[in-house]
Amino acid sequence: MPLLQSIVAKAYYPLLAVGIFYFTCLGLLTHPVIQNNAIYMQKLKLTWRQDLTRPEQFGFAKNQVTPFYLNTTDGESIFAWHVLPLGLYMEHRDELAELETGIETNPAEHRSLQLLKDDPEARLIIHFHGNAGTLGAGIRPIYLRSLSSAHPSKIHILAIDYRGFGLSSGVPSEAGLIEDGLTAFRFASSLGIPSSRIALVGQSLGTAVTIGVADSLASQTPKQELAAVITIAGFSNMKELLQTYHIGGFIPILSPLRGYPKVRGFFESFIYESWNTTARIGSLVKNSPSLSLVLIHAKNDFEIPWQHCEKLFAYATNAAVLQGGEHAEPLTLGEALEIRKVKNYGYESTHAWWPEERSYGRTISQWLVKWGGHNQVVMSAGTSVIVSKALGL
Repeated sequence: MPLLQSIVAKAYYPLLAVGIFYFTCLGLLTHPVIQNNAIYMQKLKLTWRQDLTRPEQFGFAKNQVTPFYLNTTDGESIFAWHVLPLGLYMEHRDELAELETGIETNPAEHRSLQLLKDDPEARLIIHFHGNAGTLGAGIRPIYLRSLSSAHPSKIHILAIDYRGFGLSSGVPSEAGLIEDGLTAFRFASSLGIPSSRIALVGQSLGTAVTIGVADSLASQTPKQELAAVITIAGFSNMKELLQTYHIGGFIPILSPLRGYPKVRGFFESFIYESWNTTARIGSLVKNSPSLSLVLIHAKNDFEIPWQHCEKLFAYATNAAVLQGGEHAEPLTLGEALEIRKVKNYGYESTHAWWPEERSYGRTISQWLVKWGGHNQVVMSAGTSVIVSKALGL
């Protein structure tokens, strides 16, 4: 008994200190400015010693990437890269290497963008990255190359740094990031690229931007039907994300309060931006009769659990069956998962899709891959194949 009391006494103060630290951090996160910086982490650039206007520093060939700025309707300046697929770049390398490098002030007339405009079979991915960092941070340059690898002469990529990130002006916000994505789409449209050859691809935070942009495009008149809408490591909404998210795969945010719903609800009341992807994905399916929706998630994602992908799939399929008049009441998650068709690819992945006869013109599919975690899943060969097929190649 004395030994047990000694152990408890020694553990008491360290545990008390951890508890005080934890609740102090939660208290700080209730402040709007601190919360904004914690969610978007835009100050954590991760490319401090590199120049984003010189993409060669990130492993690209000379003038394979064209850096430029886009102006939003609310007065922000958004930094962007257009990445040429490597096969196409090889065909025109001598010509492109003679051009000047650096910021392009008239991107629509640049030779690399002309190659996109001149090819009626070319596809364009508009890519939205996750929080923290810039276009050139970490593995992002690697997967900006790998996403086009299944068809290295046909798949161009337009990637942006949101407002407040990297070289872009402004402060990030939910409405602001969606406007940034719409700005990228409007630029692509101004080049004469039809929406039927454009796919939106987002990872992590970028999945919420992807669905937000796609929903906005499907809700406007006339509708803009995209080639595909693809999410990688998505989440249902900000509240549920914070209940399950682990920073770096280890540090929880709200999950320690699972057994204290009133305390957790108190802190959740201070979440200022909802990023409600479940609601938006339902609206997107409803308003996009020929939608091609692809949800990708790794089973070993320890930052955002793969169950978020299951929920997004269920919301999307419910919207399809309700729109088709098949059910008066929504399906439960269990019912939706039982109805879906499934094909197993062994140690690589499991592919599930909603039956064609119950999709009413839409294609709704889900890929749960076995490996890749939260970030590396984007640059896996399987993901490149999935993206290429979604683009109709």
